[in-house]
Amino acid sequence: MTQKKLITLITLLICCIGLGACKEKDKPADVKISVPESVKLLVGDTYKLPVAIYPKNTKFTLESSNPQVATVSAEGLITAVAEGVADIKVTAGNVSKDTKVSVLKNIQVDKSRYLGLDASAEDQQYFAPIYIPKEEDFKPGNLSLFKSSVTPFGWIYEADPKDPECKRLYRFVSPNKKDENGKEIPENAQFCMDFLAYNHSMPGEPVYIRMGLFRHFAMDYLVDPDTFTEPKDLQVQKDLLKIMEHYGFTEDGQFTVLGGDNAYVAYNTKFDPKTPLRGVMFTEQEEDHPGYRLTFQISYGRR
Repeated sequence: MTQKKLITLITLLICCIGLGACKEKDKPADVKISVPESVKLLVGDTYKLPVAIYPKNTKFTLESSNPQVATVSAEGLITAVAEGVADIKVTAGNVSKDTKVSVLKNIQVDKSRYLGLDASAEDQQYFAPIYIPKEEDFKPGNLSLFKSSVTPFGWIYEADPKDPECKRLYRFVSPNKKDENGKEIPENAQFCMDFLAYNHSMPGEPVYIRMGLFRHFAMDYLVDPDTFTEPKDLQVQKDLLKIMEHYGFTEDGQFTVLGGDNAYVAYNTKFDPKTPLRGVMFTEQEEDHPGYRLTFQISYGRR
């Protein structure tokens, strides 16, 4: 083969490789859609469906399989119309994903079963009212009662990732602590607790209500107040105990140690003086974190 022919062959080979690379580069990326598997709403609720599409800016459409139960706008706003089940289909290109929407009945709740409902509107922004169910209401398949009771006061239902069907608990979180512009909301306009959980079927445990914080404290603020040397630390402790006092846990209060954790125990006799609600605020030190987590737990009866 002559040198001239060899150069021509190499040139053609390079062009073919380049053309193949161009075709591969021009090939459209596979579309991927991410949406929640399921959503539970009450009749009358609205919910903005979080839709993530790859590649970004890919156009998509939304459609409800049962508009009599739930409708959806082009922007992804779902409106719960009536009891039942509907699938919201998101389609982009030739790819589709469904979110199952279960619409539950909105139940009339006994207003006498709340703690904190008699507080001022300003206080309720921080100490959000909580519902105290009867013990027989703690059971699976009763989500509509718990949603009806606390979502009107700002608590947002958020299924536990480890228990999406609520077989063990009903979990709610406080509103986002930042406004629509991403600016931190003043502390006096935030909920005093980050989550509220009704534990109805925990193996080996009685039913109870738990409230807690996602953040950690650098110190253990539930130790005996006589051990504090800084006035500011004593003030933090008083502010934390105000949470219990606001919800009516003011009787027979005392500092103690439960299961190795420092705690404060007090009782609320609003519903039954003979079998009062027991409130325990305690701190836990986690192995994978240097700080202390704060929890406020409500159970039924003295121990």
